Amino acid sequence: MSTIDAIQTSDIFEQSAVPQPKQHGKAGGFLHRTNVLTGTGLGLVLSIVTYAVGSKLVPWGTQNSDYSQVGLNALIGATYIAWVIGFMIGIGAFAGPFRWMLGHDITHDDAEYMAGKGQGKWKYWKYTTDHKVVGIQYLVMALVLLGCGGFFAMLIRTELGVTWAEVFDPNFYNSLIGTHGIVMIIAMIIVVSGPLGNFIMPIMIGSRDMAFPRLNALSFWLLFAAVPPLLSNLLLGGIRDGWTAYQPLGTQAPIGMLGYQICIITFAFS
Repeated sequence: MSTIDAIQTSDIFEQSAVPQPKQHGKAGGFLHRTNVLTGTGLGLVLSIVTYAVGSKLVPWGTQNSDYSQVGLNALIGATYIAWVIGFMIGIGAFAGPFRWMLGHDITHDDAEYMAGKGQGKWKYWKYTTDHKVVGIQYLVMALVLLGCGGFFAMLIRTELGVTWAEVFDPNFYNSLIGTHGIVMIIAMIIVVSGPLGNFIMPIMIGSRDMAFPRLNALSFWLLFAAVPPLLSNLLLGGIRDGWTAYQPLGTQAPIGMLGYQICIITFAFS
């Protein structure tokens, strides 16, 4: 290649280079301060505030019990939704959209930080786009869910094994069966698609990362946010109609069913 051709080629590359947005502050910015603890904290704060404000609007003590129940369901549902939104904001999942709303964009340095550069072991507790990190996060989450499901199974076997006494209330026992079922199903779904699809598949096809790494990370943390509402149903009356939520038992279930519903909806989005 002659010198003239080399100069012309370099000019073409310089002209076709994508201009990078101006860096505002330190690379990563807000993401430096976000992790699973900030997500949990903001989720709890937002859910508590939502419950406190909503409780002033719910028609407590009304003579119409059906109307009061509808208001209570709306209050608990709004509290669960506030938890999910607050957690996702606190974990840093919406950092990109927030910056776009302010007229900025994600720079190359920001993208590298989100991919785990310079985060050390903290990247496993943060909103990270590295497909290997996300795969490990899925694996750990699946193992935790399998452990929870196994614990619920042991409680069920305890009730069945103690034939001379009633260990648990019948409604709580039915809730254990339903919660055990849905926890194990979710765990078995993600234990296949999560670690294999995220950690191994990109390596097998020679890809540097997933096609949409930020959506990939968003998917995991939505799953993480969906677990507490599901487990909290045991404290709110449980799901007494099994993990399938058969009707009309699903409609007649206590407010613990809302935790199950929010979990399924959030899991579907993930």
